[in-house]
Amino acid sequence: MEKGMKPGLSVEECVRRLKRYHYAFKRLHQIFNARITREPIYELKMGFSLHAHLCAEHVTALRKRVGEMREPPLGLDVVPDESLEILFDEILATPQTTELLCGVYEIAMPALKSGLQRHLEDTNLLADYPSVRICRFALLELDDMLSYGTQAISALVDESDRQRAANWVKLLQDCLAAAGSLDGVDDPVPGSLDRQYSANPYHFDGVPKRDKRFPDPYNMGVNAEVFLYDPQFPPEPKTLMMFYKRLREIDVPEMMASIIAETPGKPWDYYRDMTRQLWDEARHAMMGEVGFVSLGIEWPKRVMVNFTWSLALNTQLKPIERHAVLYFIEQGLMPKTGKRFEWEVGVASRNALAAMFQD
Repeated sequence: MEKGMKPGLSVEECVRRLKRYHYAFKRLHQIFNARITREPIYELKMGFSLHAHLCAEHVTALRKRVGEMREPPLGLDVVPDESLEILFDEILATPQTTELLCGVYEIAMPALKSGLQRHLEDTNLLADYPSVRICRFALLELDDMLSYGTQAISALVDESDRQRAANWVKLLQDCLAAAGSLDGVDDPVPGSLDRQYSANPYHFDGVPKRDKRFPDPYNMGVNAEVFLYDPQFPPEPKTLMMFYKRLREIDVPEMMASIIAETPGKPWDYYRDMTRQLWDEARHAMMGEVGFVSLGIEWPKRVMVNFTWSLALNTQLKPIERHAVLYFIEQGLMPKTGKRFEWEVGVASRNALAAMFQD
């Protein structure tokens, strides 16, 4: 009863804060998506695919909630604060992976988490329950993303990296101070915000990058499809070909990220659905990785994974043409000679993991 009688936030103030969370998640989605292709480290490429998907889901939930409290136009495409725009522009534009990790996981996401937590403290838990539920779910997945980010920073960022980035990190902190924190509740701290990396317009880099575990990204070494469909081979070795096909799907997120980044002006649901499929494709690659590990195969030493598909599509075709290729391939996998056949091979091989992944 005590919490139910708390005055809490007005509808106007609740919407104002939700729009800021929405802006933060939307810009984080943009940043993760933009870095999938150009990030060479495989684990980060997969992590960014997941985090782009999670951010897109929270953007969708926040848009719906604002729509429940306001009549269109909702103003969700309006930048809520110029200082926040500079903050996210700088993180998007940094050429360094180490700075990107620090900017996202030590500056932007903790500020977003603090805003969501303060919303739960300030609002009336009864009157604003739909917002409370959205904030709680967002906090759960923010904690997952921050845990991942902490591990990534521990593995990749050293003291010399931090010293080089000190002035840039200070700029990000100043941006938050000038905005009155991410939620805009604190008193703004005036100051000069001189853009560094974002002084010039950002351009998406569609050329895929791979780390040193991919020594020859231009050749496959084996034609998995020919092997898989050859009736003279038994199911057991074909399982290896299916794991290989899955791992090889690493280049689909690399290509899909380019479609999303270079196709402006679509309704938000387009980006949400495309990012969901992008994460699905990243999961497929990880299924192949897990499959090899389950069989004791050190895939970085034994398996050639090329990137010629994403490289060619990203550099030679327009976004709509890449999408047409993607659609054609996906539809071609639907007949009995496609995914169903691979599932039947997995079952016949008596490899429960392969059968489950294909199922």
